[in-house]
Amino acid sequence: MIQLSRLLDALPRKEVIRPSGQADQADQADQAGQEIGGIVHDSRSVKPGDVFVALREPSGRDGHKYVRDAVARGASVVVQENEERLDDATAVIVPDTSRAYGLMAAAYYGRPADDLCLVGVTGTNGKTTVSLLVEAILRECGRSVGGIGTLGIRYMDEMLEWKLSHTTPYPMELHRTLRKIRDRGGECVVMEVSSHSLAWQRLSGLRFTTGVFTNLSREHLDDHKTFDAYREAKTLLFSELLDEKGSAVLNMDDPAFVHFRNASRARVLSYGLDKRADVHRAGPIGYHADRTTLAVQVRSDPPFNVTLPLLGRFNAYNALAAISVGLEFGIDGALMNRAVSGIRVPGRLERVDAGQPFNVLVDFAHTPDALGAVLSACREWTRGNLTVVFGCGGDRDPGKRPLMGRAASTHADVVIVTTDNPRTEPPDRIIRDIEPGLLPNVRSHIVQDRGEAIRKALREAGEGDTVLIAGRGDTVYQVVGDTQIEFDDRIKARECLEAHYG
Repeated sequence: MIQLSRLLDALPRKEVIRPSGQADQADQADQAGQEIGGIVHDSRSVKPGDVFVALREPSGRDGHKYVRDAVARGASVVVQENEERLDDATAVIVPDTSRAYGLMAAAYYGRPADDLCLVGVTGTNGKTTVSLLVEAILRECGRSVGGIGTLGIRYMDEMLEWKLSHTTPYPMELHRTLRKIRDRGGECVVMEVSSHSLAWQRLSGLRFTTGVFTNLSREHLDDHKTFDAYREAKTLLFSELLDEKGSAVLNMDDPAFVHFRNASRARVLSYGLDKRADVHRAGPIGYHADRTTLAVQVRSDPPFNVTLPLLGRFNAYNALAAISVGLEFGIDGALMNRAVSGIRVPGRLERVDAGQPFNVLVDFAHTPDALGAVLSACREWTRGNLTVVFGCGGDRDPGKRPLMGRAASTHADVVIVTTDNPRTEPPDRIIRDIEPGLLPNVRSHIVQDRGEAIRKALREAGEGDTVLIAGRGDTVYQVVGDTQIEFDDRIKARECLEAHYG
């Protein structure tokens, strides 16, 4: 339990309106002194004594429609943007409920982020890999570090929680997690920062020491509507949440670099494969079937060598981003090389091996740029045919579907289009949206059942070939309608291979 006054003190602008059913002229201070249970944004989760926050989200969901339901379930306080007086609950009127939610959640858990060094990683692709690389580097130099993102919640070498509801959680879950990491002795937290969390103000009340920008390409336009709006959401990490005494680590080779550099409120450290960047490669990159090697140069300093057990050009970028963060912490190159040399990222070009004479890889690539980059990496070591199995998610931006088809057929010899997470859309309609992007000179097949599509790709692969199963990475279920069906690409591939190669 916590006093309402402590939450209200966190809000710079608010008006407190007592319940209309309260006949006497009760002092607002008495109202503020009441104790509340939790803070929730889903009316279905309200328990008696809770605060309900009526969020207005860009997706169109408006929590103000559920205020009556929340009060009926026992909410004693409602945080809202309109001035409607409630019969049985205290109304707290604020200009922006999303921002208020973040500030109140921080206060509820005692502002744990104030005791932590926060590193935020944003961009379309590479957030998870860069985050894990940064964590490894900070651990290697003796820092106590936690991580929050797509793969769950980590503290040092321990998984505290395997999966989160969102890449960047809603405020109560987020600050509860930060409190948990702080209480275990954590000094730093590396966090994947999604465009949704930025646009919807989930991170209000946080101040980042370091912000990292990986790259920008088309994604989430079903929510952000335009590419410019998507870019602006990402920019908020650097323009509003980054400490002015901190640093912005930015990919200089990305076309959006100048936009992010101009928006940054902190000192900029650029990285890239181009020699103009502050942190860049010295000499050619070595692409191998089991590793990537490169020499890293920091401005005019002597270069140091890095061996990365991750594959492809895009992972060279990811490594440079993480190394740039390490440099901001004063960590030496040899130490960083030791840290990243043992990294493993689940579901990111993850190998599946059952003794077959060809490569089988599972990757999370689910945007046109990411799919093209991963296939380009696979091409580096593939002596035979390169086959890709992929689909697109339902109830998401349909405009990227033909672009995914184009990316797949531009880089692969054989393309098998199948389902991903169809959600509430008919799978055949999603596949029809992909087909116009397929190039005519590539062997393409439509196999709607994903398990059968994987079996077909593996059954027809020969010595020296590579099969890439893309789009879902380490995801362990498919969403069909409103149902989650157990399905892991890695397990399915291994079952197929073991049945054939034993």
